[in-house]
Amino acid sequence: MVDKPIGRPFGSANILRNDVLSRRGFLGTSLALGAGAAAGATLGAWPGPASAAGGDLKIMAWEGFTMDAELKAWREANKVQVDAAIISTQDDVHAKLIGSNPVRLDLAEYSQGFERFYVDELKIVKPLDIARVPNFTPENIYPEFYQAPTWYWDKTHFAIPWIWGLNALVYNPAMTKPITSYKDLLAPELKGKLTFCDDTIATWPMIARLAGLGPKFPNITKEELKTAFEGLGPYRDQCRVFGASNGDVISLFASGEIAACFSVWSGTPVETAKRGVKTVYTVPAEGAVMWCDAWFMPISVQNVDAAYGFMNEAITAKAQAEVAKAVNGGAVNKHAPALMDADTKALFDYSNLPQVFAKSPLQGQPPRVSDTYATYDEWTQAWTDFKSSF
Repeated sequence: MVDKPIGRPFGSANILRNDVLSRRGFLGTSLALGAGAAAGATLGAWPGPASAAGGDLKIMAWEGFTMDAELKAWREANKVQVDAAIISTQDDVHAKLIGSNPVRLDLAEYSQGFERFYVDELKIVKPLDIARVPNFTPENIYPEFYQAPTWYWDKTHFAIPWIWGLNALVYNPAMTKPITSYKDLLAPELKGKLTFCDDTIATWPMIARLAGLGPKFPNITKEELKTAFEGLGPYRDQCRVFGASNGDVISLFASGEIAACFSVWSGTPVETAKRGVKTVYTVPAEGAVMWCDAWFMPISVQNVDAAYGFMNEAITAKAQAEVAKAVNGGAVNKHAPALMDADTKALFDYSNLPQVFAKSPLQGQPPRVSDTYATYDEWTQAWTDFKSSF
């Protein structure tokens, strides 16, 4: 057996298993219905080589990330009907594309850590002609996202990064003093008031970081994995319930059952506010866990022209500013912050993104197969054991 590099998260036995849970699943049925309604909406105009040919465009994206509102006028101008399927877990995407008869998808998203698995192993990604995405240039895109190895290698673009953010602590300021470190979660007054969310992209890197293994993740040894989960004991003792989804976490905050959640999506306060409960998103001393989504063109694409146009418009400054506000996310377009309201712009330090990346690096997933490092399946088993303790 040989080690396989980071970013290949699934063994053959679990290709269809829903282990990686959505950080955004809490957005709920209303958004899913909204995406369905948007299926009758249409795409808008774009310049030059990214021009659309009309017709229907089948996409697959996370809830709230289908660009329904942001690209409404653009869709209507081009008479392109968007049929949006919603991702609950990343597994949902490749489950539709593997095998001899892949389901038609013109565009879909992948999260960091899945790129080599999708491109090299499953071979479900169509390389991009970057000239057909004229907005994706060094003049428009932050260098941290332009031609980075998560989306670009062998002089080939395989995906277009378009939205990112940080998973970190969220707490209710009415129930606890300000939290500035994960150690603060161990305060006696928080006994029974902490929870974890079943989002492995958000939690696993932080579990490693709290064990002093952050820079090594996702390549830590089997013994280090054991040590890391043993270190969760004090945090587990602070919990009474487990958040099976982001929706559960929102409900637990809304009902007053919890005061804090261990590493969850930054959009959580937006949702709790809708239920009349103020929560605060904070990046503690230990940092946060970065995520980034990218659009890719599956091998089953049919409406190539509209797919390129959609990606091109998704990274315009205007669309970026609007979607960043809607999902409490970050923009990849350098010019988007100038169009943001103060609260959205203040989410991240756009003037010093290298420091943001240094403190909260974009990390992949554990290796699929390794004699040296804990594999994805071993991480999954440790996480399952942890959940079963609740």
